[in-house]
Amino acid sequence: MKTIKSFLGIFAFSALVASCLSDEENYQAGFVVQSPVSNAVNAYYANNIGDSLIFFGYGNWAIEDYQFDGADNSWITVPTKKGRGSVLYSQEVSFLQNTTGTPRYGGIRIYDTDHSDAYAPLVFYQYATRGDGSLGNAADVKSIAGSDGSLIEFAYDELHRPLSVKISKEGTTLQDLTLSYSKLDSTMTVLDKASSLTAKFGRDYQPGLLTNATDTVTYATYYKNADGYSYPVYANYVFNYRHVTATKNVLITHDFGEKGVSLNSDSLRTIKQLFFFENGKRVGNLELTYGQMDNRCQSIDANQLVRGVEECDPYLLASLFRYTRSTSILTKAKGKKGDDEVEYNVITQLNANKSINTMTVSDGVQNITYTFNY
Repeated sequence: MKTIKSFLGIFAFSALVASCLSDEENYQAGFVVQSPVSNAVNAYYANNIGDSLIFFGYGNWAIEDYQFDGADNSWITVPTKKGRGSVLYSQEVSFLQNTTGTPRYGGIRIYDTDHSDAYAPLVFYQYATRGDGSLGNAADVKSIAGSDGSLIEFAYDELHRPLSVKISKEGTTLQDLTLSYSKLDSTMTVLDKASSLTAKFGRDYQPGLLTNATDTVTYATYYKNADGYSYPVYANYVFNYRHVTATKNVLITHDFGEKGVSLNSDSLRTIKQLFFFENGKRVGNLELTYGQMDNRCQSIDANQLVRGVEECDPYLLASLFRYTRSTSILTKAKGKKGDDEVEYNVITQLNANKSINTMTVSDGVQNITYTFNY
C-alpha cells in the first residue's frame, strides 16, 4: 500500500510519502521544506545571488539538477548535495547574477536515495531586471557631467546597489545620499545630508518606505473623488510618490493612463503624465512622450534629468522606487511649471551597449548636455 500526503504547518508544503513494502517492513520517506517554497516558482531579481535552503528529510537524500522543459541550471550552485535522514539541514544556494538580458528558469530536486518516489522539486525563476528596474547587464553610471556646470556622482556595490548619490552644480552640493544595506536584518539606511532614514527591504533591495521621526520617502495610494466619495486607485493605473521633510511636503502623481500597465518586474511600461505638488499645492505637470530607446540599459533613471539638477530627486534618479521609472527614454515633456508653459525636448545618443552616452535637454532657452561616464 502506498499513499502520498501533503504536510501543512509552520513549514512549506512538500512531498511526504508513507509506504508499506510488506507486513514486516515499513518505511517513511519524504521532505519538509522550510525555505524556499517547494510547491511554487520562487522568483528572484537579476542581482540576487542566493537563497537559503532549509529542509528536513526522513531518509538519506541527495540533490540533483531538476530537468524540465526550458530549464537552465548552470547559474545555480548547491554546496552540499548529500545528507542523512532525520536531520534538519540549512545551507545557502548560490546564484550567478543574470546578465543575459532575458529571464531564466532553473531548479533542483531533492530525492530520497533509497526511495526515489519521495522527492521535492524546487523551481527558481530569475528576472532579466535587477530590483531597481535596470537590466542585469546594465552599466553602472559613475558620473554625469552637465554642460551647465552640474555634476552627479554615484558609487555601487558588487550587487549594483547604489552606495552614494551626490548632485552638485558649480561646486555647490545640492543633494548628497549615502546608503548601506544590512543583510542581517534586511535594513537599508540612507544618510541624507544630516538626516538618517531606514527601511526594510526584500529581494529587490528597494526601500518601499524610508522614514525617521520627521522625514518620509515612500509610495502612496492615489485616491479618486467621485459622487462625494474617495476611492483608492490600483497602482498600475496611477500612484503617488511622497517625499516629506520637516520643512517640505513634495508629492508627485504618476499616471500610467486609462488602460493601466503591468507592474511585473520585467514588463515594459511608461508613465503618461506627472503632476507635481508642494505643501498641498499643485505647482506643475508634464505630459510625457517617449522614443524607442530603452531606459533600462544603465543603472540610473535618466528621465529624471529632464527638469534639471535643481529639481532632480536623488532617490528617483538612483531608481530606489522602480515604479517611477519608465522603461523607455523620453523625447519630450510638455506642461506647466507654476503658471508658465514649459516644453523639454530630449535628444539621446547611445553607446554600443545601448547605455546612454549623452542626453541633451532643450527648453527653448538653454540646451544642457549631460555626458554619462561608466
